Amino acid sequence: MKRPQSAPSWTFLLSLLMATCGATAEEAPLRQGETITLSAKRWTLIKLDSLPYVESDYTKRFKFDSFDNPKLKALRQQYHLDEVVAPGKDEFGRQVLLLDWVNHRFKKFGRPSCEAKGALEVLQAIDAGNTFFCAQYGDVLVSASASMGWIDRELALRRPNNVWHGSTEHTSTEIWSNQFSKWVLFDPTFSMYVEKDGVPLNAYEFREEWFVRDARDVTFVMDKDRKRVHKSDMPVSRARFAGFGDLSFDPGATAVYAFIGYIPNTDLMNSGPEYGKMFITRDSICDGTPWHERKNPADPVHDPYFPINQASLQLRPTGDHLHVTIRTMTPNFKTMRVRLDNGDWKSSPDSFDWTLREGTNRLEARSVNQFGVEGPVSIAEVRSENTTR
Repeated sequence: MKRPQSAPSWTFLLSLLMATCGATAEEAPLRQGETITLSAKRWTLIKLDSLPYVESDYTKRFKFDSFDNPKLKALRQQYHLDEVVAPGKDEFGRQVLLLDWVNHRFKKFGRPSCEAKGALEVLQAIDAGNTFFCAQYGDVLVSASASMGWIDRELALRRPNNVWHGSTEHTSTEIWSNQFSKWVLFDPTFSMYVEKDGVPLNAYEFREEWFVRDARDVTFVMDKDRKRVHKSDMPVSRARFAGFGDLSFDPGATAVYAFIGYIPNTDLMNSGPEYGKMFITRDSICDGTPWHERKNPADPVHDPYFPINQASLQLRPTGDHLHVTIRTMTPNFKTMRVRLDNGDWKSSPDSFDWTLREGTNRLEARSVNQFGVEGPVSIAEVRSENTTR
């Protein structure tokens, strides 16, 4: 699977983290390209493709919905979400189908006409003829995703005062894509995500493309048929609602990504959005526009975009073996699975010794959550160099 060009150098970040924590060279895990000696033979780590395990103030803020939450099961079964996503050819295709389903469930757009909160209440209220706007679109997508074992998180957005017109604030989301190994912007109000060079972008990546590079190289992808539009096509009419008029995708709908507030919980049917622990990306683009005062990540490219569902591999020489440690931040974690040299996948402890043989040795690992959703595959390859000490 193609990796996004803007992906960070995780090897560099991991090295920096170890240096900050005072790790010695002897304690540090092997890095790609490094050669070691085991049993009087030389071995080289020729490949290490593994997302890191990140623990920070931002990861600690997050609370994820639980596999044991009966509301998730009810949502998935009552609205036949397995059937909704079944036509998808891969995970991302199924996630796009869910995005499209949420968008088209809403029949009236505007200021909410009742006090329904959480996906189950909102969906029932839609069927009763009530009106809702972007916040409820976000609530439904976050919980519908959680019911399928995917992690979608809500974003609170605001445009600068001096940019375009229309709504000053908006609710959108980002879903974790195991397929692309990254967070991806999913805006349920417009049934839209954004691509650059065939790779879907997260909200901050899109923000940079829109405000810094004038959206020259991005494509807006809409609905389950993945209609592709560009900035030059704006405004794009999305739907006509009685009492509201046309809901259009225009520059006002994208200018709201100036401020990005990350809502650090997904248990919305039980708790509602945790605005108190929200953190916000803001910089000179936001100058002159007052909004909520929250912590501002020092590194907006990486701090909000920690990996999840990963199998973070660390390899260290121990005696005649390589000792493997696997760390993960997998909500509703069930098991880690490993396979050696393209053999069968087997459940594995998070720490074990890897016995190497002559030639190239391949280790693959991935996490699995209680919904049966598999995380990205991490790969390590070690090759013997056929030399003796």
